Amino acid sequence: MRHLPIAFTALALPALVGALLTVPAPAAEAAPEQAVYGELARNGAFSTTTDYWWGTPGVSVNSVDGMLRAAVEPAPKEQVGQWYRTVVGQNGIKLRQGVTYTLSFDAKASRDTQIKSTVQLGTDPYPTTLANVLDLTTTAKRFSWTFTSQLGSDDGHIDFQVGGQAVRTDIDLDNVSLTTSTAREGFYTDPANTAMKWVQGTTDPRAAKIKAAIADHNTVKWFGNWDADGDATTGIQAEVSKYVGAAAAQGKLPVLVAYDIPGRDCGGASSGGSADADRYKQWIDAFAQGIERRPALVILEPDAVAQSSDPGCISGEALEARFDMLWYANQHLQAQGTYVRTYLDGGNATWTLGQDLSGNGGIGLQRMAYLLNRSGVSMARGVSIGVSNFDSTDISNQYGNKLAAQLRTDFGVDARWVVDTARNGNGAYVIPGDPSSGHVGFCNPAGRKLGVTSRAGTGGAEYLLWIKNPGDSDGDSAECPAGSPPAGSFSPDLAERLIDGR
Repeated sequence: MRHLPIAFTALALPALVGALLTVPAPAAEAAPEQAVYGELARNGAFSTTTDYWWGTPGVSVNSVDGMLRAAVEPAPKEQVGQWYRTVVGQNGIKLRQGVTYTLSFDAKASRDTQIKSTVQLGTDPYPTTLANVLDLTTTAKRFSWTFTSQLGSDDGHIDFQVGGQAVRTDIDLDNVSLTTSTAREGFYTDPANTAMKWVQGTTDPRAAKIKAAIADHNTVKWFGNWDADGDATTGIQAEVSKYVGAAAAQGKLPVLVAYDIPGRDCGGASSGGSADADRYKQWIDAFAQGIERRPALVILEPDAVAQSSDPGCISGEALEARFDMLWYANQHLQAQGTYVRTYLDGGNATWTLGQDLSGNGGIGLQRMAYLLNRSGVSMARGVSIGVSNFDSTDISNQYGNKLAAQLRTDFGVDARWVVDTARNGNGAYVIPGDPSSGHVGFCNPAGRKLGVTSRAGTGGAEYLLWIKNPGDSDGDSAECPAGSPPAGSFSPDLAERLIDGR
């Protein structure tokens, strides 16, 4: 779930507490190199220790029942209510000005009381970029705020001002987390998505409706041979770097689709891709290098794995070459480090080789697991499901659970999955009067509807994502409704139908 940002005011702590905030207790060991993205708080679970957390005079800090317990001594009468007198915190946090962060934690106390939570600097004049007074009770409560940092420093603090207690008070903290560039802070919206370009270039009365419902929520950008301006290698690397960098500057998580495999879409409406295996490896190498180890989700080659089982599409040496290219892509994306999560496309729930919806895995599920394994899924985070299709989230999650179990059983691969929810609000199209007809009408079918916008997953999915940009046509072939635009072209008519569910 995404959390709404809150308003905050930059405050300065009184100078008299400067010494308190700059004298942390000795750490048990030197802190590791601090991260810039992802989880910034070290040892926020306090399972057995309170390493990296310190307390100023007037408080003892210990791990009790898997929580940090701050035992706060009573304050002199004239200091009651002055929280800043005693502080528990962690320093060495790398903050970047203008970047989005989320601070969250659980807290309770041995009696009803107040404390103050801040993200700030520990040097005079002790500016804060987030400051909140908390009402604590004897029952643990979850606190969470998403904010944009006004500060830039390699020595930011997560501080809990717990002083000024009238009597001895135990403050319990748990699951302390400060993150950036994760799903919690939100997904980066492509400012140049096809819907937004249409909105900004038209006076059509539908523009406001389409902007609010679609253009403002298109959080995935597709990259293919159309990005290879000039020299293909430097062109795609520069495009990816620019996109991922813009997301990182906002503390948001970008989602990219790599879609350039030779023989793409088996010569269908979205045909194209690199000229050959060597060109593809150059392209995907440059694509990966453009990410530069920054946070990103990558959807790798929609349909390429599933279509590799169709001898009418690809076979023989070409098939082996495809496995090799996908393996290479997974390998080089994995080399970008832990902030990059790759999801190799696993088709959809009602694909010919997908799940038997009667509940039996069958040879189809085994075959899909085999194809994914041959394509290097063991090096990926997992698989993407339902890309550019319409199956409901529940049906897709059923498939995801079964496919993950098959990969684990057959190959020892621990695979997660993401679901494309862009157009699955009404589920898959079926022939009217024939509910057993399954997934038909893949090209711009009527009666489809927008699904939930990009967010953390449910039902086993790691994320629910708008992967297909709503309003972009599936193609203009004979299988498509008359008047359909070419594949990838934005259509306000298709967009409005998805908004209205007709």
